[in-house]
Amino acid sequence: MLSYQHAFHAGNLADVQKHALLAWVLDYMVQKDKPVSYIETHAGRGLYRLSGPEALKTGEAAQGIGRLADAFPKATPIPSGWKKPVRCSAPMPIPARP
Repeated sequence: MLSYQHAFHAGNLADVQKHALLAWVLDYMVQKDKPVSYIETHAGRGLYRLSGPEALKTGEAAQGIGRLADAFPKATPIPSGWKKPVRCSAPMPIPARP
């Protein structure tokens, strides 16, 4: 039996794509004058150390968010009422977003 542990894959290209699309969709949804419910049905821990031994073992974060962080425009959609991400512990510098 194979055991999937996201700590080995966090920050990979698929994660970047998923979170970028999710941020775009949620930004669009909160522009309406109606309440929105979002339920994350497959959530993991919520915070993965991209500098941890699991992430460094596969190098997927370095090839994912590490290579693409500068490709996102400063105006990447983050709903205006949301707080900034708590922290990012990556092995490579990732620019902070406003």
